[in-house]
Amino acid sequence: MSLYKLITPKKFVELVAKETTRRVVPVDSTWYMPNLNKDAKAEFKDLERIQNAVYFDIDGIKDTKSPYPHMVPDLETFNKGMSQLGLKRDDILVVYDRIGNFSAPRCAWTIGLFEHPNVYLLNNFNLYKGAGYPLDTSKKESFSEYPVSDYHADSSLAIDEVVPYENIVDLVQSGDIRSKYNLVDARALDRFEGKVPEPRPDIPSGHVPGANPLPFGEVLNDGAKTFPESTEEMASRIDQVTKKLGYTIDPKKPTIAMCGTGVTGTIIKTALEHAGFKMVRLYDGSWTEWALRSGSELIAKNRD
Repeated sequence: MSLYKLITPKKFVELVAKETTRRVVPVDSTWYMPNLNKDAKAEFKDLERIQNAVYFDIDGIKDTKSPYPHMVPDLETFNKGMSQLGLKRDDILVVYDRIGNFSAPRCAWTIGLFEHPNVYLLNNFNLYKGAGYPLDTSKKESFSEYPVSDYHADSSLAIDEVVPYENIVDLVQSGDIRSKYNLVDARALDRFEGKVPEPRPDIPSGHVPGANPLPFGEVLNDGAKTFPESTEEMASRIDQVTKKLGYTIDPKKPTIAMCGTGVTGTIIKTALEHAGFKMVRLYDGSWTEWALRSGSELIAKNRD
């Protein structure tokens, strides 16, 4: 079950207009791959944003003890980050990124992990902007104009939503990964097959033995990078992609989604849940953790 709902730009604008008792707060969570050398935080302040938006930094509100980037934060770190943004438990949060649907699913999922009552994923900013809806282009000095709050989440669903490295190792070494799970990887096919370098230096390309590729770009609509609106359309898209790649996803088995560092893995997690898959979890450390912790015998390159 997804921890957030998809919302179209039109429905978002209507929600803002009709909601009178709670704040509807847009949450910009734009994040770029490190090899692009772009500064999403500076862009939030200097370029454009949806009116009244705050900026959620997935590289700031994270597990500060982990050597891997933007891993799931603990309760204290999450509550502190949300409080600094001035957010409240009864806010309706609508998450987006200026790329389209890239880092926003990761942010929406993180907020949903801590059981925020109302979380939406905007589907998406490109369509919102193209439709001529209001944008704020003034220069900003901070990531939020709301006063500091006392945000308090008291639980996390991480134990149910996140699969740790050790569990994946056990499944691979026992040979049970494909018999018991669908393991799908959101990275581009050339990276999955070890044909091109990873964007992060010193990390070999390849894939977890027993995984199948599900490149995130192929589950989104071309151009606008939106998720297909209906469950049927989403299921059909996934079926088309997997058949083209020579496999099928068994809906009776639980599914584990992964990627490079747990960002685009949430895109395919969102797609699968939108398509009706009931048991989809995220390998948070994803390929970066796997490649750095596993020996060469646990790195596959050929499709099997």
